[in-house]
Amino acid sequence: MISHEENSPLLSIIIPTRNRQKYAISAIISILSISAPDLELVVHDNSDSRDLEEYIRSNINDTRLRYKYTSISQSMTDNWNTAVSLASGKYLCIIGDDDGVNPEIMDATRWADMNDVDALLRQLPSASYIWPESGVPSTLFTNVSTNGVLTINSFSGKVIRPDPEVEMRKLVQSGGFKYRETKIPRLYHGIVKRECLNKVREKTGAFFGGLSPDIFAAVVIANFTKNVVYIDYPLTIPGISKSSGSAQLSRREHAGYLEASPLFRDGGGTYNWAEIIPRLHISQTIWADSTVAALKALGRDDILRDFNLPLLAAYCVAAHPKYKRIILRVMYNSFRIMNKNQLVGTFQFCYSLLLGPGWGLIKLIPKGIRRILLGSTGIRINDVKDMVEATNILTDYLRKNKKRFSDFVS
Repeated sequence: MISHEENSPLLSIIIPTRNRQKYAISAIISILSISAPDLELVVHDNSDSRDLEEYIRSNINDTRLRYKYTSISQSMTDNWNTAVSLASGKYLCIIGDDDGVNPEIMDATRWADMNDVDALLRQLPSASYIWPESGVPSTLFTNVSTNGVLTINSFSGKVIRPDPEVEMRKLVQSGGFKYRETKIPRLYHGIVKRECLNKVREKTGAFFGGLSPDIFAAVVIANFTKNVVYIDYPLTIPGISKSSGSAQLSRREHAGYLEASPLFRDGGGTYNWAEIIPRLHISQTIWADSTVAALKALGRDDILRDFNLPLLAAYCVAAHPKYKRIILRVMYNSFRIMNKNQLVGTFQFCYSLLLGPGWGLIKLIPKGIRRILLGSTGIRINDVKDMVEATNILTDYLRKNKKRFSDFVS
């Protein structure tokens, strides 16, 4: 177990990466430009080549960067586990290799430390960046297919202190896939005490499990956090690049049988998929399965019994009707496994389907993409070439508008 010492980093920003060197380089440069000696940047590289390592060796000389290359192919979950094991900060934050952070994240972490906060979350998202050539469909409002677009949505700075147990139950009662509609503690684009992750590993044997480590982490961290703060302020910048899950979702590429999914194959093909979840590679089932995996790892059968199977099935059928037979077959089999009344379950499924999950499906698309696609109001800056530029623009915007994290929490 790593303990925090006086000379140890306060915050470790962690980037697990694989075969996306262009994005990772931009993220590394932007983060290391933050003037903070108590910052650590951890990069675990599982790429097929050593191009990123060679770039770092030739261009970056910063002792705050902890880089490791692993040549043996790992699943996303294993990549995350390795990355976190390298970090030494008192607080941890994981971002993707196409993401960025607001430099004020250090001020936010210092505030969290002074106030003994277990997890600090931000609104999803107040700022977001769509990389050039992302493949996200263009609209009448913005050409996002070729030009990088930074969107800065309005934010209030409002501070909320959610109950992590309540938020965990909300996730389960909404079918295990409405992750973004809860205020459950997040390590992905959130700031979490390292000691909470240590408790997770002591309980489950690893920091992460499931096929979606960010969802798994949210559930298990909620079990070990008490003092959680949620603020409507842009502490990180989610990025959407061509190969990111968000972009694939917008292009409707997240669909198919599980066995054909690269995500499943990369996990070794022997992953113990939850029996109550349809064996499909779509966002709803991947997230739902990881929710179930986390609850089982925690031994939280008291929450798992409230898992909303009918709602999950309704959303899956609405989004991917060609798979309705397998979805319904698994749903009814799950009723038997969990001793649920089939008549009541059928009514709940029909009610959920008739209620219209259409808008709910739209809500599953990250807000940054959704607001652009629907033409919602917000500040959009076109022709932003990379995350370095996006971070600088956001910083200038906050400064010019006299917005500071410290003003909202003092």
